[in-house]
Amino acid sequence: MRTYCCLIMLFLFLLAPLCYSSSASLTSVTPPIYLNVKESWVVEIAKFAVTEHNKRSSANLKLEKLLSCRASTSAFSSTYTLELLANNGAETNRYTAKLLEIITSSTYKLQTFELAPFPFPPPL
Repeated sequence: MRTYCCLIMLFLFLLAPLCYSSSASLTSVTPPIYLNVKESWVVEIAKFAVTEHNKRSSANLKLEKLLSCRASTSAFSSTYTLELLANNGAETNRYTAKLLEIITSSTYKLQTFELAPFPFPPPL
């Protein structure tokens, strides 16, 4: 009986690090990657963000230029952070948007869409 207990405990001690390392990799997030803003699928993400914002807020923004796109990926989703210029008919403003893509369903969900704060002026 004692031999079986020792074997079971030895087996558990050997398996525990393997189980921990695989579960940690499923929840870890990669560092942000800057994507090429000229690629068509990245521009489509930006267009989706503007269109979805227009639906939610009854705004009439039109995408003028995509400035940057950062992607962070985990095992189940990707998060895209966009900086873009959009025109409301009268003026062009800078906006930031954050989208979530669930990898299993390949659908996007707009999390935030906000007017970007003005950058601080350079020090004198």
